[in-house]
Amino acid sequence: MTDKEKYTVLARRYWEAETTPEEERDLARYAASTDDPEFDELRGVLGYLSVGRRNRAGRGRRIRMYSFAAAAAGIVAVVAVSLSLLAGRSTPADDICVSYAYGVRTAESEVIMASVESSLADFFTGDTPAEIQLTEMFQR
Repeated sequence: MTDKEKYTVLARRYWEAETTPEEERDLARYAASTDDPEFDELRGVLGYLSVGRRNRAGRGRRIRMYSFAAAAAGIVAVVAVSLSLLAGRSTPADDICVSYAYGVRTAESEVIMASVESSLADFFTGDTPAEIQLTEMFQR
Protein backbone atom coordinates (compact mmCIF):
# COMPACT_ATOMS: atom_id res chain seq x y z
CA MET A 1 0.00 0.00 0.00
CA THR A 2 1.47 3.35 -1.04
CA ASP A 3 1.42 6.50 1.09
CA LYS A 4 -1.31 8.00 -1.04
CA GLU A 5 -3.54 4.92 -0.64
CA LYS A 6 -2.88 4.82 3.11
CA TYR A 7 -3.79 8.49 3.55
CA THR A 8 -6.81 8.20 1.21
CA VAL A 9 -8.20 5.47 3.49
CA LEU A 10 -7.31 7.60 6.53
CA ALA A 11 -9.07 10.60 4.95
CA ARG A 12 -12.24 8.55 4.42
CA ARG A 13 -12.10 7.48 8.07
CA TYR A 14 -11.56 11.14 9.05
CA TRP A 15 -14.71 12.23 7.20
CA GLU A 16 -16.62 9.51 9.03
CA ALA A 17 -15.19 10.69 12.38
CA GLU A 18 -13.42 7.39 13.04
CA THR A 19 -9.83 8.64 13.45
CA THR A 20 -7.83 9.16 16.61
CA PRO A 21 -6.15 12.48 17.40
CA GLU A 22 -2.77 10.97 16.46
CA GLU A 23 -4.10 9.81 13.09
CA GLU A 24 -5.58 13.28 12.48
CA ARG A 25 -2.23 14.92 13.20
CA ASP A 26 -0.49 12.47 10.87
CA LEU A 27 -3.12 13.07 8.16
CA ALA A 28 -2.77 16.86 8.58
CA ARG A 29 1.02 16.61 8.14
CA TYR A 30 0.60 14.55 4.99
CA ALA A 31 -2.10 16.84 3.55
CA ALA A 32 0.12 19.88 4.19
CA SER A 33 3.09 18.23 2.48
CA THR A 34 1.34 17.06 -0.72
CA ASP A 35 0.03 19.00 -3.70
CA ASP A 36 -2.40 16.23 -4.67
CA PRO A 37 -5.78 17.83 -5.59
CA GLU A 38 -7.56 14.89 -3.96
CA PHE A 39 -6.50 16.29 -0.56
CA ASP A 40 -7.41 19.96 -1.26
CA GLU A 41 -10.70 19.85 0.63
CA LEU A 42 -9.12 18.00 3.54
CA ARG A 43 -6.22 20.47 3.61
CA GLY A 44 -8.69 23.38 3.76
CA VAL A 45 -10.74 21.88 6.59
CA LEU A 46 -7.71 20.88 8.64
CA GLY A 47 -6.11 24.31 8.13
CA TYR A 48 -9.33 26.04 9.18
CA LEU A 49 -9.61 23.89 12.32
CA SER A 50 -5.95 24.49 13.16
CA VAL A 51 -6.39 28.27 13.00
CA GLY A 52 -9.60 28.03 15.03
CA ARG A 53 -7.85 26.03 17.76
CA ARG A 54 -5.04 28.58 17.95
CA ASN A 55 -7.47 31.50 18.17
CA ARG A 56 -9.63 29.77 20.77
CA ALA A 57 -6.63 28.90 22.92
CA GLY A 58 -5.38 32.51 22.91
CA ARG A 59 -8.86 33.89 23.55
CA GLY A 60 -9.30 31.64 26.58
CA ARG A 61 -6.25 33.18 28.22
CA ARG A 62 -7.50 36.69 27.49
CA ILE A 63 -10.95 35.90 28.87
CA ARG A 64 -9.42 34.50 32.06
CA MET A 65 -7.24 37.59 32.38
CA TYR A 66 -10.22 39.91 31.86
CA SER A 67 -12.26 37.88 34.35
CA PHE A 68 -9.51 38.22 36.93
CA ALA A 69 -9.25 41.97 36.30
CA ALA A 70 -13.03 42.39 36.56
CA ALA A 71 -13.13 40.45 39.82
CA ALA A 72 -10.30 42.55 41.24
CA ALA A 73 -12.05 45.77 40.18
CA GLY A 74 -15.25 44.58 41.83
CA ILE A 75 -13.45 43.84 45.08
CA VAL A 76 -11.76 47.25 45.01
CA ALA A 77 -15.14 48.94 44.41
CA VAL A 78 -16.79 47.08 47.31
CA VAL A 79 -13.92 47.95 49.65
CA ALA A 80 -13.96 51.61 48.56
CA VAL A 81 -17.71 51.94 49.10
CA SER A 82 -17.49 50.20 52.48
CA LEU A 83 -14.68 52.47 53.63
CA SER A 84 -16.47 55.60 52.47
CA LEU A 85 -19.63 54.54 54.28
CA LEU A 86 -17.70 53.81 57.46
CA ALA A 87 -15.76 57.06 57.28
CA GLY A 88 -18.81 59.09 56.37
CA ARG A 89 -21.02 58.06 59.27
CA SER A 90 -22.80 61.15 60.39
CA THR A 91 -23.19 62.24 63.94
CA PRO A 92 -26.43 63.83 65.16
CA ALA A 93 -24.73 67.24 64.89
CA ASP A 94 -24.17 66.62 61.14
CA ASP A 95 -27.88 65.99 60.47
CA ILE A 96 -28.91 69.63 60.40
CA CYS A 97 -31.43 70.83 57.88
CA VAL A 98 -30.96 74.44 56.84
CA SER A 99 -33.34 76.56 54.80
CA TYR A 100 -32.72 79.91 53.17
CA ALA A 101 -35.98 81.69 52.41
CA TYR A 102 -36.08 85.33 51.37
CA GLY A 103 -32.52 85.83 52.58
CA VAL A 104 -33.19 84.44 56.05
CA ARG A 105 -31.34 81.32 57.30
CA THR A 106 -33.44 78.91 59.36
CA ALA A 107 -32.25 75.69 61.02
CA GLU A 108 -35.44 74.80 62.91
CA SER A 109 -36.98 71.59 61.59
CA GLU A 110 -40.56 72.63 62.40
CA VAL A 111 -40.27 75.93 60.52
CA ILE A 112 -38.65 74.25 57.52
CA MET A 113 -41.25 71.46 57.33
CA ALA A 114 -44.10 74.00 57.63
CA SER A 115 -42.58 75.99 54.75
CA VAL A 116 -42.23 72.84 52.61
CA GLU A 117 -45.80 71.73 53.32
CA SER A 118 -47.10 75.21 52.54
CA SER A 119 -45.19 75.30 49.25
CA LEU A 120 -46.46 71.85 48.25
CA ALA A 121 -50.03 72.74 49.18
CA ASP A 122 -49.82 75.88 47.04
CA PHE A 123 -48.26 73.97 44.20
CA PHE A 124 -50.87 71.20 44.08
CA THR A 125 -54.02 73.25 44.69
CA GLY A 126 -54.31 74.04 41.03
CA ASP A 127 -55.06 77.72 41.53
CA THR A 128 -52.19 78.74 39.25
CA PRO A 129 -50.43 76.76 36.55
CA ALA A 130 -47.15 75.10 37.43
CA GLU A 131 -45.22 77.25 34.94
CA ILE A 132 -46.23 80.46 36.72
CA GLN A 133 -45.30 79.03 40.12
CA LEU A 134 -41.91 77.85 38.86
CA THR A 135 -41.26 81.22 37.23
CA GLU A 136 -42.09 82.98 40.49
CA MET A 137 -39.79 80.68 42.46
CA PHE A 138 -36.80 81.27 40.22
CA GLN A 139 -37.18 85.00 39.71
CA ARG A 140 -36.27 85.79 43.29
